Amino acid sequence: MQVTIDGVPYAPACNSGSRVGIAITTHNRPAVLAKTIEQHLKYLTAGAKLIVIDDGSVPAATAAGIEIIRHEKSLGIVASKNRSLEALIDAGCEHLFLWDDDAYPISDNWHVPYVESPEPHLAYQFLDLAGAKKLNDMAVLYRDEQHIAYTGQRGVMLYYHRSAIEKVGGFDTVYGRGMYEHPDLALRIHNAGLTTWANADVAGSEALIYSLDEHEAVNRTVAQPDREALVRKNVTIFNARRDSGYAGYAEFRRQHDVVITSLLTGQPDPQRGAVIKPDASLLSTWASSIRGADAVVLADQLSNAPAGAALVSVPALQMSPYFARWLHIYQYLRAHPEYRFVWCTDGTDVEMLHEPWAEMEPGKIYVGSEPKTYSDQWMHQNHHGKGYADFLSEHRNSPLLNAGLLGGCRADVMDFAHQIVRLHYLSESHRFWDKGKTPATPFDMGAFGIVAKSFGDRIVTGPKVHTIFKSDGIGKEFAWYRHK
Repeated sequence: MQVTIDGVPYAPACNSGSRVGIAITTHNRPAVLAKTIEQHLKYLTAGAKLIVIDDGSVPAATAAGIEIIRHEKSLGIVASKNRSLEALIDAGCEHLFLWDDDAYPISDNWHVPYVESPEPHLAYQFLDLAGAKKLNDMAVLYRDEQHIAYTGQRGVMLYYHRSAIEKVGGFDTVYGRGMYEHPDLALRIHNAGLTTWANADVAGSEALIYSLDEHEAVNRTVAQPDREALVRKNVTIFNARRDSGYAGYAEFRRQHDVVITSLLTGQPDPQRGAVIKPDASLLSTWASSIRGADAVVLADQLSNAPAGAALVSVPALQMSPYFARWLHIYQYLRAHPEYRFVWCTDGTDVEMLHEPWAEMEPGKIYVGSEPKTYSDQWMHQNHHGKGYADFLSEHRNSPLLNAGLLGGCRADVMDFAHQIVRLHYLSESHRFWDKGKTPATPFDMGAFGIVAKSFGDRIVTGPKVHTIFKSDGIGKEFAWYRHK
């Protein structure tokens, strides 16, 4: 349907090039890359993003006016394709086209059949080589006027709608440098119920795309013995997944570790009974101690970060800073899926002594603790309402966990923080429902303990995690953190 407003024709939203992303991966083929870029520019839809991923080419790949993301050392197909996904998704692209450097478009609007298809994953396919030599390695399973489905998949041009990648991730690093990584992703998307066929293409794609590989007009960048070794290693993994219906998620973003602290000074500190000054020097020891990870400060009034840390401004909230920090932590982690392991720590009295990253185990949740129990008088005086009273009574002989240290995988830490926030709002709701008869609970130690207990034996604390609380560093030879 053609839409015209005040005499101006408008294309359907699905045809908008502003959401199209094109990434070309290359390695040591400058002439091939130059020809491919020439063809892409010739048929580039308006507003589309075009980038090149250079996987350690020597000399480095060049392309005038084109963004190049370079691996200084060759990392292989899996890493290069994942970097393509990461870059295009971070740029806001919705329709993701991943090209090898030996294939290119040969028609205007080549992307339109892929974008307009209801299938969130398709790939340019050729049944067999164009010349006399034949591989006889694929067959047609299905054909109609819009799609053709095959028993296998070529990898020269891969199309993904962003939603498919967000559901099952990218190319799995279990395949090392590559081979079988793209049919694996196709199968995971299919097994997740997102596509009608695992390996499909649009009908008539041979008039849209040209593959040098299909016409045996290019040398491979991976030597034949190396290819054969990779195939032998990876085919067993692929076949097992193919026959089991595997649909697992594979992280495509480069993973970072992070230590997060907060300095929320917009509200009085309930423990100190006064407002803390927004002073970066309060966090200088913490910031300078962080190693092997990003150091991030979430602050509502601080104007400059301590040396070695990044400052993230957050809104000042009308709630206790002890609970507000967990809300900010949850929202920050939700917006940053690139993190692997996460630590959330106090900033004014915590210091990293030894890097924890190599020793942390996925699924474990690491917390602070004190040499006392939940029968502590301060806990009972400062936590109000039946939920807290019941918890403190039930666990009166259990070690007191300290909210100044929390570490684990990003998903676990997000879950932990979200549960604390939910408990806070439930407590505040009960105060409203009972007409304010119950005093407010401004401290998070009780909520931290309740949430920690819900994780059962996944919780880890003790001398490996931190020095003895308020001991002036007893155990610093072995602990990851000093706490006060």
